[in-house]
Amino acid sequence: MASSKILSSFVTSLFIVALNQMVAGASQVETRVVRTSLSEGIIDLSVRLSFPFDWTDESYLSKKEFATDTPPGIPNPGTTRHQLQWNSDGTFEWFQFDYIQAGTYRIIGEYTIEAQLFGGQVLLGSFDPVLKVLRFDGLDYVADFSIPDVIVEVSENLSEWTKIEQLEEISQDFTEGHTLSLRFKRRKVGSEYYRVRINGGATLPVKISNDEPESFQLDPFILEEASLDDCVLTLDVNYGGGCKEHEFEVFMSPSVFGESFPTQANLWLKHNSNGDFCRGLVSDKLVIDITAVIEQYRAQHGRDDEIVLNVYGYFSDKPDAVKVVKYSP
Repeated sequence: MASSKILSSFVTSLFIVALNQMVAGASQVETRVVRTSLSEGIIDLSVRLSFPFDWTDESYLSKKEFATDTPPGIPNPGTTRHQLQWNSDGTFEWFQFDYIQAGTYRIIGEYTIEAQLFGGQVLLGSFDPVLKVLRFDGLDYVADFSIPDVIVEVSENLSEWTKIEQLEEISQDFTEGHTLSLRFKRRKVGSEYYRVRINGGATLPVKISNDEPESFQLDPFILEEASLDDCVLTLDVNYGGGCKEHEFEVFMSPSVFGESFPTQANLWLKHNSNGDFCRGLVSDKLVIDITAVIEQYRAQHGRDDEIVLNVYGYFSDKPDAVKVVKYSP
């Protein structure tokens, strides 16, 4: 994907049309709702995540659970999962029950890995890039990821959204690969939409350009607010949609700074709705790293100074379409 993820990594909607019927919308092949259920007012869904990661440098847990290896007579010993850890130095650890095996590995294909235990045994693993499942020694493993921040909102008209304050459960789902399991109470009986927003924690970089501003105006959006904390620029934006993943890119154009004191730089947003024709009003926060702007100034002037950033909305000729923030070293 050409652009970095925005703070809300994706938005997907559920439209409940009857008490026992649900239809799930998805943004793309890798990021989608893969399972839903509705029972006694409780909604359960699993969302397959599309967060990028290096599959050869991850910690994995087996999808299958095993009884804990404990001495006889201990009640309810519980279950455990096998663990795999590929390290960037070419070594790996393989945890099974109460013992660990270790060895070295090498990549022998785009998604194939050859592991050799220190005792000499050689094992092969293959990775499914869509499901993000690693098949190793006859077991399926999924990446052990940290649980991201999740917001669930409900709407009756795809325009006005209300946050569900308490989610019953947020956990990693081991049945469908890199997947998150959510559970929450249905707000009311009738027809309503539910929207899931997941914080991937990624930031957008600023790309230095001399392209004309018109080239950045792909799909419309409204720039509501802008704030700057050190090198992190946060923008509140609204746009129409609700059924597909939207992407933003940030450009500084022109690449030279204005001759004023403090100096000025112009930032432009390029919004790609990916053909989302839904009519809901979506609100998002864009988190932008302005390090590239600071480095550009240093390259041109050889020092650090205050920089006024003019951040332009899509309708740049309208009042209040430009938000101004100041960077201070």
